[in-house]
Amino acid sequence: MNTTTQIKPKTFELGQICCGNVGSTMCLPQFYKVVRLTKASVYFQPIHSQLIEHDGYGQAGYKLPRDMPSGSVFRKARKTWKDNGQEYAFIKHCRALIEPWNGRAALYDSYD
Repeated sequence: MNTTTQIKPKTFELGQICCGNVGSTMCLPQFYKVVRLTKASVYFQPIHSQLIEHDGYGQAGYKLPRDMPSGSVFRKARKTWKDNGQEYAFIKHCRALIEPWNGRAALYDSYD
């Protein structure tokens, strides 16, 4: 059997697309682009996304990023998981965990 495995990048890189899952259900993905890096910080700019394979009502399906800015640049501290070395950033007010995007469509589900 021939399968293709995509490996998720472990560190933030300039120009990279990242994905953050918002909320307690973790099914409201938001995409960001890395626009600046320092040793301790990463600067993100929100970008647009589009629903694909949705339920017909736009309430559930899969999202892909569109490289078009949708908000202002903001800075977050670079953090690393101790167990696997994966970098991440955290937005406290919306409980969003931002990590490098794995290149796959992200699950979107706004149902309660």
